[in-house]
Amino acid sequence: MDTLKYISLIVLLIFINCKRITYTKDNSSFDNIILRDWNSSICPKKIIYERYVKNSNFKKLIKTDSIFDTRDCEEGYKTFNQRVLIPYILGTEQRFITGKIDYDVRLVLDDSLEFKITFINNKIDTVFSGGRPGDLIIMNNIKSLIVNGYKLDNTKSPLNIDIPTKLGKIIKK
Repeated sequence: MDTLKYISLIVLLIFINCKRITYTKDNSSFDNIILRDWNSSICPKKIIYERYVKNSNFKKLIKTDSIFDTRDCEEGYKTFNQRVLIPYILGTEQRFITGKIDYDVRLVLDDSLEFKITFINNKIDTVFSGGRPGDLIIMNNIKSLIVNGYKLDNTKSPLNIDIPTKLGKIIKK
């Protein structure tokens, strides 16, 4: 009798979890820029995202953007010890940074902290979206990158640019 209940439960769970696999295409270059180990109560007010021609040693500027939504600055988020910079046009879900990243990036926070990001290894790939099982997203995935001379493995956070804050170069106090 117990065996029959056990088998019935397993069969029921299998049928409940069966669903269609869904794919969503997203043309965003990345979801967020995450600055880990922020160690400051100060929230960045001015964020500049500069795109340079790849391997130009940051000499040939392509474009500058500064429209970021800063998250994790509220009182309740202090325990996470990070800052999340989201490339949104405020009030919408529209992103201004799209496609594969085939350029170098210079990220400047409040004219005082600089991150030079080069050798960005990225490709279009399919990953789990973080929702229900079977929900997949086709998007640019960042595998690795070099920030101010330090090579970072980004495979644990492929939809984001994940940078330890200590790698930032102080350009003004």
